[in-house]
Amino acid sequence: MTIKSFEIDWDGKKETIEYESDLTFGEVESIMNTCVDMTNVNDIKVKIPQYRTMIFLKTLRKAPFKVNDSTTMKSLKNSVVEQVLKGLMSDFPLGVFLENWVQSIVGDMGETDQLTSSTTSSLQSSDGINPQ
Repeated sequence: MTIKSFEIDWDGKKETIEYESDLTFGEVESIMNTCVDMTNVNDIKVKIPQYRTMIFLKTLRKAPFKVNDSTTMKSLKNSVVEQVLKGLMSDFPLGVFLENWVQSIVGDMGETDQLTSSTTSSLQSSDGINPQ
C-alpha cells in the first residue's frame, strides 16, 4: 500500500487529498474490464467517465469530503472533482493500462520487429543463353 498526497483548493483554503497510488492487479483488471470493450480489437470502446469515476472512488483515502461514495462525488463541484482527478491521473493514466491490455493481444511491437527481419533479393537478369 502506497499512500500519496496533494493539495486542492477547498472552500478558500488548501486541503490535503490522500490516495492509494498502487492498486492491486485484480483491482486494475476489474476497472479496465468494466470500462473497456475490446470485443473488436480494431474498434476499442472506452468509457472514460466511468474510468475516472472508478479511479476516484477506489483510490481516495482522505479528503475534506466523504470518500468512496458515488453520491458525494456526484454532488461535488466540478472544479473540485477535476482538481482531484488531475492529481490521481498522474498515477493512473488510462493510456498506460490500455497499452498493457493491447500488448497482451498483439505483443510488443518492438520485440516483434527485432525478431523478424526481411531481406530484399532480386533475380539476376538473363539476356538469354551465351553461345560460346
